[in-house]
Amino acid sequence: MKRPGVRHLRTGLSWADSFRPGALDGFDRQMAALQDFDVTVTFCFTPEHRGISPHHTSAPLVRSEYAAFCAAMVRRYAPGAPG
Repeated sequence: MKRPGVRHLRTGLSWADSFRPGALDGFDRQMAALQDFDVTVTFCFTPEHRGISPHHTSAPLVRSEYAAFCAAMVRRYAPGAPG
């Protein structure tokens, strides 16, 4: 992606995937591979067992759990970000 001049990317970090074994290692690899780009991260996909309905697009059963996941990912991957 660097060769054609791509500088900005969007990627997702899945709350559902965070429950899989080795999820943080996978997220670390993903974010390391993107370190040379300006990255916008989206937080996506509700775990079936943590949604109001058992579906990846469901709203969270407990909003604070989703917020905690998002906050942990920001601390991990954008620790020096303003705000």
